[in-house]
Amino acid sequence: MNNDNTNNDANYNEFELQLQRFQFSLYAFGFNFYLDNQEFNRGDSFGEEDDIVRGQRLAQRRERNSPREKYQNLQKYLQKRTEPIQNDHLDQSQPYIKVTCQRNTNVNNQYFINEFGLIGSLKNTNSKDILIGRSHRNQNQDLIPNDIILPEDRVISRIHCKIVCKDYFRKDQILDQGYQFALMHINLPKMIKHKISQFLEEPRNVYIQDLGSICGTYLRVFRSEPYLLSIDTKFSIGSETNFSIVLNETYKQNLKEVDQEFYRTLKRLSCLKSSQRHEIYFQDKQKQQEFQQLEEETTTTNPREYYQKLKEYNVPILGIKFSGQGVDQNKQHNILIGKQNLDTDDFYIGRGAENAIKINQNTISRKQCRIKYSVKHQSWVISDGALDRDSANGTWVSLSTVEQSDMKKESNQIILKHNSEIKIGDFNLKVELVKGQRRKFGQQIKELLSV
Repeated sequence: MNNDNTNNDANYNEFELQLQRFQFSLYAFGFNFYLDNQEFNRGDSFGEEDDIVRGQRLAQRRERNSPREKYQNLQKYLQKRTEPIQNDHLDQSQPYIKVTCQRNTNVNNQYFINEFGLIGSLKNTNSKDILIGRSHRNQNQDLIPNDIILPEDRVISRIHCKIVCKDYFRKDQILDQGYQFALMHINLPKMIKHKISQFLEEPRNVYIQDLGSICGTYLRVFRSEPYLLSIDTKFSIGSETNFSIVLNETYKQNLKEVDQEFYRTLKRLSCLKSSQRHEIYFQDKQKQQEFQQLEEETTTTNPREYYQKLKEYNVPILGIKFSGQGVDQNKQHNILIGKQNLDTDDFYIGRGAENAIKINQNTISRKQCRIKYSVKHQSWVISDGALDRDSANGTWVSLSTVEQSDMKKESNQIILKHNSEIKIGDFNLKVELVKGQRRKFGQQIKELLSV
């Protein structure tokens, strides 16, 4: 999901050295405040981002809150355009976005987006975003709100989701005020300042947003790129199996040490009746055995009260709730216990008997996905498949939180990266962010002379 970096500057290494010198210069001149309080983030494609999860942290911080309108409130996408836009040519020397639509067949439809919108779009409404949905029926039969029109399928909403790409095609440079101030007062050649400003400018991101659809919009979780978990996040695996994060605690040094009350609280969760019962999984096998030997304590207390007690301890804890096909009704709730400020091994979810959490469903892979606590990222993370193999049908994260999905609200705008995959019903849309082909100076002179 990293951005396309085929157009890296030939002098990138030299620029990196200049950038490091610039950073030291800022410290020397007393501008360390700006560097201490803001991450050094690249807005252009000078080189590939080495730390994937660092980029994901940035992406999460840059997610924009939406107005969270109800599904029925889509009138803003149904205002007819007064002036038609002629957009039927792709200039490959300029940045563009390629979207490939796949549906378990060998037939792929390709769409291209430039600064004016979707090339060849039939849309005649005034929304500047790229709308995706099935055929839209309304009183005015001439109104076409969608750019990418998917076949009739009841799991796809009339106006399902949208791609927001105005930042990706913007012409103006946007710099944080702190960076602007520093660049104004540092003594460096203009060309170096320009390169630095390109490095520091606000990223030219592309976003995806669910518009309160009935069945949701999902992004693929990749095997080699751990996805940071957060509370209320929803996932889809197999054909009709889902799980959500109901408890998400990281290691916090200033909290209580684990004691007997901690284990008793977990035991009470494991002794709740029927569908409220929790399965408890320790990373430490010895602790798992000791826990199994604890005396059972029957209780009818609400699980959320026990969750609050568990949050008082300095140990990573993850709560997962499963639903759908292949899920044992008495094993819907699962608690993973990590180690104090240590990486855990992978907790596997899948069809195989060797997994920590077993899902008895043919559309689930033997090793569907894996979850672990990472000290490096200070977070629980999830990855698709096994270490050496992807799952058959993928692991997908919903754009909408559980609350947004239940209330049919718009999701937040989530950043798309190069090669991101979007799932809408049975359709997969692969997104490629192309920076365009840089023409050499000699080629530009030739073109000017030939006019």
